[in-house]
Amino acid sequence: MKGISKAMLRTCAGLAVAAAAVVGGAGVASAAPASPAATTTSHYGFGCNPYAREQWNLNGSNTVNAVYLGSTYSYSVTFRQYGSCLNGWLTDSYYPPSGVTGPIYGTINGNHVVFSFRYPFGSIQGTRTFNGYINRWGFVSGYWYETGSEHGSGSFYLSRSARHACPPWEWWAPYCQIFP
Repeated sequence: MKGISKAMLRTCAGLAVAAAAVVGGAGVASAAPASPAATTTSHYGFGCNPYAREQWNLNGSNTVNAVYLGSTYSYSVTFRQYGSCLNGWLTDSYYPPSGVTGPIYGTINGNHVVFSFRYPFGSIQGTRTFNGYINRWGFVSGYWYETGSEHGSGSFYLSRSARHACPPWEWWAPYCQIFP
């Protein structure tokens, strides 16, 4: 016992407690009913965490206002946020002949939000990605770009501001879990 320092004993004890918490937590988490939309990231952007605590809540209907070559185009969008994961639907009513609606996927991390919309195969838009920032009042704005042959890009903003993730009675908590 003399060869082992107190620091080494504390470290070993701390690691044992951490390991017990991980093993105990895994058993509880795996016993919960699984919902594919809430537990997998295949429906969201790369690197999101459906259980992350977040500062902002984007859930609900909104409008994306995209500026392109001096004109503003508005697209209806519905966000479903699980932690830092975003999915939902976007409708581009300008797409010929009668518009197109499809899924969006992305992430939100602190004040940074990214979401993408894939146009139908062969379209000149390709995938349109919106990369934005949420200011202290919840206003979301940023830039967008496309991967298709059109190579469009410009600025955008959301019509409705993001809400604080925590309910008013938890005014002291900077981050809360978000579920739709």
